[in-house]
Amino acid sequence: MREQPISEAVPLRWYSDLLEDADFYRGQEHEISKERAIPALVKAVAGSKEVRFFVVHLLDPDTLKRALIEIVLDPMAGEAVGVASTETDVVGWVDDDGLKQPVLRDVWTDPIRFRSAPDFELALDHYLAILQERGDL
Repeated sequence: MREQPISEAVPLRWYSDLLEDADFYRGQEHEISKERAIPALVKAVAGSKEVRFFVVHLLDPDTLKRALIEIVLDPMAGEAVGVASTETDVVGWVDDDGLKQPVLRDVWTDPIRFRSAPDFELALDHYLAILQERGDL
């Protein structure tokens, strides 16, 4: 039988070092299919060709609030459209082995169309600036 290593308690300060100078901690963006995108976002680019949908998670290091952002890039038009969710609503409850668990649903902003280069990084930066100006983030 193998001995398990003895570990020491490590203070959970890793996130403060990681997020110290960042406005937002950003997860890895993922390209998604049109079928997985938010319906309002798909509707906002209906009729456009060769669009690409992306999703990314953000974390505000000051408040530890999370945001889920979807952006669609339309390189032919030189535009992008974004939606964000910073809140969830409880839409019901389920019984999980005697414990009531909430069923959550993301609350999404209205789609915002803006001029953008066909690069996701630039589109995200521009969209975050718009959200901050509006007070949505």
